[in-house]
Amino acid sequence: MTNATYYDIQDSRQLFGSEVELMKFLKTLLIQEYKIYEMQNDQGSMVPYHAHAFAETILVLEGMVRMVIEEDIVDVHPGQIVTVKPFAVHLAAFPSEGGARFYLLYAEKGKENIFPLNK
Repeated sequence: MTNATYYDIQDSRQLFGSEVELMKFLKTLLIQEYKIYEMQNDQGSMVPYHAHAFAETILVLEGMVRMVIEEDIVDVHPGQIVTVKPFAVHLAAFPSEGGARFYLLYAEKGKENIFPLNK
């Protein structure tokens, strides 16, 4: 069961149809001064509990990201996008062999969320 109050998971293939369209969208975000980072975390590493005053979006490219968002355990697989609502407490772990490669996207306070949370 997902707790849409704190996060939302979407399939990037359904949202964009192709990797080319996804890359065009990411380029548009950069032009609008959103922050986008390509990250690589090793197997067994972890980002401890934290929260932000802005939405955080993760698009998994390779491996798997296991997140604890408030009280839910969420596994995010390649092609999936998880958006964590502002102020939701969360952590990320990387249990997959080879770790995980992903984009980390921020919609800073005062800007619209990159992918609006489903109501």
